[in-house]
Amino acid sequence: MKTTFKNFGLILFSLIFSSGYSLEICNPLNEVESSDMLVKKKKWTGSWNYTVQDVPVEYSTGVLHISKKKKVYTVELELPEGNLPTDNVRVDKNKLTFSVDIEGSTVDVALIMDGDSFKGESNTPDGTFMLEGNRRI
Repeated sequence: MKTTFKNFGLILFSLIFSSGYSLEICNPLNEVESSDMLVKKKKWTGSWNYTVQDVPVEYSTGVLHISKKKKVYTVELELPEGNLPTDNVRVDKNKLTFSVDIEGSTVDVALIMDGDSFKGESNTPDGTFMLEGNRRI
C-alpha cells in the first residue's frame, strides 16, 4: 500500500513540475489571462467597430475588417453605403496604418491599439479627424 501511494505521489509530482504542465495552467482563475494571451497573438486581426468625430454622418461609424495571410495584412472598411478596400497597409506591433480612397481623395489612417480598443487619426485634404474603436466580440 505504501508503494502505491509513493508511486502515485511521484507521478503527481512529475506531472505538476514537468515542462508540459504547471499549476498555473490548471488554475481556473487564470482564464482571463489565457484569453488575453490569445488576443495578443492575433493582435489586429478581426473586426473592429469605429467612430470618427466631426465628419459627414455616412463616414462617422463603420467596421474595420482586418485579416492576415502569409504575413500580409489587409483592411476593408465597412460603411453603411458599402465596403471600401484600403492600400499601403502596415502593422508595426501595436500600430496600424493604411490609406483609403474616399470620394476621390486619399485618406491616411494611423491607429494605436491598446488591448481591445484603439485610438488614432485620419488625415484628409479637409484636415485631421480623431477616431476610436473597439474589437467586435
